[in-house]
Amino acid sequence: MVPRPHSYRVRVLTGVLAFTSALLVPNAAVGADNCGSLERLTVALRFAQVVYPELKGKEFGVSFSPGNGTFVSLPTEADSFMIRVDNPTWLPTGENVDQYYAADLRAVLSSGIGLPLNLSFGFVKAGPSMKHRELACHPLKFTGDVGYSQMEKVWSAINPHPEWSDAEELEAARKLGLRYGPEDKDALLRLIPLKELSRFYGPLQIKSAEFRMNGGQKCAGCSFADPRWYVTASETGSAHGLLVVVEPFFGKITSISDSE
Repeated sequence: MVPRPHSYRVRVLTGVLAFTSALLVPNAAVGADNCGSLERLTVALRFAQVVYPELKGKEFGVSFSPGNGTFVSLPTEADSFMIRVDNPTWLPTGENVDQYYAADLRAVLSSGIGLPLNLSFGFVKAGPSMKHRELACHPLKFTGDVGYSQMEKVWSAINPHPEWSDAEELEAARKLGLRYGPEDKDALLRLIPLKELSRFYGPLQIKSAEFRMNGGQKCAGCSFADPRWYVTASETGSAHGLLVVVEPFFGKITSISDSE
């Protein structure tokens, strides 16, 4: 268990989440770049619910951080920041988290989401100089550390064997729980919430999807095993789009970024 940071925590109530959803009118983040810190924070919370719908309607302890290294709660303008979702902090007298929130925690953990869950958001557009900052109203960069424990097992099993073929690596990864390999493209694409993401980025359509078993060159002592799906989605009528990276154990999105 990761020690709890001594930071400001917010109990996320179902009513609060419903209020947050109401604040974000569909497509409100598209085409309007005059939003402020609170609007970007609202967008981030709604975005997290879209990418990980298992978080909806459940109790958590939530912390915020500027996202510039160690998770420490400090003031942030919500231009580039982190949200940590962890076990709930409120309990009745005599109860513990595992018992009182058993059903909610079981539903979250069984979906591949471990706690604490760290979510990183970036709203800063590239500017011509360090003196110029241009902000978007939708995440230009997003990461979530889901599927990490499964990936650690893959690293331990495969990295010591650079002599293995891709097929041998895939077989080993499947024994460790990999569900979405190169032959499971259609099933994997059905898991991407394209319609919901379009509310933030405008109409999207899948352009390509590629499964990669390794993230680097194979060599003795190297860390090269990194099975993931790389999906590109383009904005309708535009060459601009998104790169969506998905872990292959539960089919959860691990990152989304702008892609030219």
